[in-house]
Amino acid sequence: MTMTSVSERLAALRDGMKAHQLDAYIVTNNDPHSSEYSADYWLARQWISGFTGSAGDVVVTANGGGLWTDGRYYIQAAEQLEDSGLDLFKARLPETPTIAQWLAQTLPEHAVVGVDGRSISQLFYTQLTQAFAKKSIRLVVEHDLISPIWDDRPSRPKARLFTHPLDVAGQTTSEKIAHLRRYLTEQDANALLVSTLDDVMWTLNIRGADTSYCPISESYLLIEQTSSRLFIDSDKLSPEVVAALTQHRIHLHDYDHLSTALNLLSAGTTLLYSAKYCDSLTVRQLKPELTLFDTPCPVTDMKAQKNPTELESMEETLRKDGVAMVKFMKWLDEQVPSGQVTELNAEQALMDYRKQIDGYVGESFRTIAGFAEHGAKMHYAADSESSYSIDESSFLLVDSGGQYLGGTTDITRTFHFGSPSQREKHDYTLVLKAVIRLTQTRFLQGSTGANLDIMARGVLWQHGIDYKCGTGHGVGMCLNVHEGPQNFSQNPAEVPLKPGMVITNEPGVYREGEHGVRIENIMKVVEIEQNEFGSFYGFETITLAPIATNMIDKSMLDSSEIAWLNQYHQRCWQQLSVDLNEDEKRWLKQATLAI
Repeated sequence: MTMTSVSERLAALRDGMKAHQLDAYIVTNNDPHSSEYSADYWLARQWISGFTGSAGDVVVTANGGGLWTDGRYYIQAAEQLEDSGLDLFKARLPETPTIAQWLAQTLPEHAVVGVDGRSISQLFYTQLTQAFAKKSIRLVVEHDLISPIWDDRPSRPKARLFTHPLDVAGQTTSEKIAHLRRYLTEQDANALLVSTLDDVMWTLNIRGADTSYCPISESYLLIEQTSSRLFIDSDKLSPEVVAALTQHRIHLHDYDHLSTALNLLSAGTTLLYSAKYCDSLTVRQLKPELTLFDTPCPVTDMKAQKNPTELESMEETLRKDGVAMVKFMKWLDEQVPSGQVTELNAEQALMDYRKQIDGYVGESFRTIAGFAEHGAKMHYAADSESSYSIDESSFLLVDSGGQYLGGTTDITRTFHFGSPSQREKHDYTLVLKAVIRLTQTRFLQGSTGANLDIMARGVLWQHGIDYKCGTGHGVGMCLNVHEGPQNFSQNPAEVPLKPGMVITNEPGVYREGEHGVRIENIMKVVEIEQNEFGSFYGFETITLAPIATNMIDKSMLDSSEIAWLNQYHQRCWQQLSVDLNEDEKRWLKQATLAI
């Protein structure tokens, strides 16, 4: 029988826990690679709890439990957990215990905690076992209690791979692998296991379709000095992809044979891997004669600094995406007064404009089209029941992006189609000031995103406002829209920003029950000057799309901020108008008038 309610599902899980003598059970949305967006098969936390956000884990006990999620989802989670019996734990707040801490505090001595070991990383496994040690709490990773009760659980993905063209990748697979072999030599190691899916795809110049938004595929890449092996479901391999991989001497193996292959490595082999992105069950299955060394995957740094071909392709892709945005903005201006525009059909209209662009693959994430108080939910997604009609009374926040062969895009613009209040103008102008302040920042070589987050956030702090998320993230090359290791956030970061990196700039104001404001551009890191004090870097905005000016309180902007906005809009006019018809050009000309 298919269980439709969260209470039924939780009851069935608790029956399974009782049968296996488990005091608690952890449920995540993670695939074995700890991907941000997992294939539908892995969305167990969403199924068991009803919470649909992309981040969060659930703990179920005999009589309760809770969901841990971050600041992007506090409002949404509180609503979706109502009547579930699960408490909301606001992760990353000082007063909130981690899952490991809470279980260690809550459970009695010698309790047993279960989890599907495929769905937690080795890093999380270690954190749990360390927290459990004092009370001799045991963690078992062999029990998948979700599959027996999830009758209509989606099947594992089978979508075929496709090649990523060299004219946009800029580097061959053999060149990338040669670099990784030099890295192995430098580290005095024998083998490297690449388990992060976007790193596997980037290294091999292939892309997949396991999820709706990220062109990745469940796989592992094992690199040694004399061989390179890809572990993947053979059903996903087209003749074209097989030929491309064979050309670069990549040996193909079944996805499920990874543990067997690793255990066939010579005793004493030093294997580099990432405990954060490798599942605990795989690690538990490895023979003790292997020397495992936990280190960040070197591919992550390699792909973070886009090569010149990738940068050129990405900038052209962002320009084309900007053309689609202009057409969408014009459509909004013309259609909102009719009363026929909703959050859902606005989302569809934008997708339709993107589909007209050559090289379009899909959306890079579910579009956030939030009107009025929906805009205060940072990762809101409209459905047939929640979708508002858009009118002239409040803000419309639209955060969206596309996947193209030439790159990945991510852009947010906020609109108001009526007469904004002074409070609305104040919030909007503060966000614009924050965007400009960070864009104009120069910084010394070696600075991290954690050093620079304050440049945007500080503008809002001066007015007693904060946002419970980071200020920006890296962006992939026809890959994950959230790409590390670089970011802007208050969390300590050890990765310095380097020329060639791209990163979003997206501060915001979110007033629960009222409205949300966010403006987001992608920037690239560039070298500004070198002098006796060192090398100084800065940012160049590569997103091109008008920023609405009808909500600006000009008295809050200084002359340099006004100059930046006017110059930016002049660039938008020059680079976007060439692909527009006369009617669209007239709209763009008006939208980019100097203030």
